[in-house]
Amino acid sequence: MIRYHPDARFLTDYAAGSLPTSQALCVATHLHYCASCRVKIRDLTELGAELFSRQPAAAVEGAEFDRLMQRIDSQPAAAEGSATIRPINVVSILPRAVHKLTNGNLNELRWRRIGRNVRLSRLNVGDRQRETSLLFIKAGGSVPEHKHKGDEITVILRGSFSDREDKYAVGDFIVRTRRETHRPVASQDQDCLCLTTLDEPIEMSNWLLRLGLSVINRFSWPQAQHQAY
Repeated sequence: MIRYHPDARFLTDYAAGSLPTSQALCVATHLHYCASCRVKIRDLTELGAELFSRQPAAAVEGAEFDRLMQRIDSQPAAAEGSATIRPINVVSILPRAVHKLTNGNLNELRWRRIGRNVRLSRLNVGDRQRETSLLFIKAGGSVPEHKHKGDEITVILRGSFSDREDKYAVGDFIVRTRRETHRPVASQDQDCLCLTTLDEPIEMSNWLLRLGLSVINRFSWPQAQHQAY
């Protein structure tokens, strides 16, 4: 059962087509799992269309209107396609938006290790201001404790993880803000796969991991360096 959802600002901006690409990807991924949020997006889209229809023709510029309509037309349908894949010893069902970026084969991506049980693969979604990645946590493993310098959005695609705040499952849309510190721990019975986006690098509590991550970030932040499939 999904317990964490995008707030009204995220949903409104998504329906209007004004979210940054990486954040819009996270919302679209959440919508794959969440029927209630799909209904909200539908209602917001209908409301936006109604408001536009009441505007004088001169008040709406053609190019801007066309861009909005194209974004609305690209909203995820209530029933989306999916593909069965086998990434890093995990069988998972990918949402359509993520499937397009990975070509449905996570083993073809470039994965970097963060500690013993965590791997990360950066995705190029065309958002140069944010880093968007897939995060894999082995069952029972944990992401090293870290502090956020900016905001982070995480959507769980497979399995679950917990931290000091709560436990999170597939479809949950989790927002962590600046200066928050946490340590996600995957459940013991299943590997965890997440989609994440950051607007600032994280800071590891462990100095050795912090040093290693700073080297990685020096060559890859803020734009992903590998091709998205």
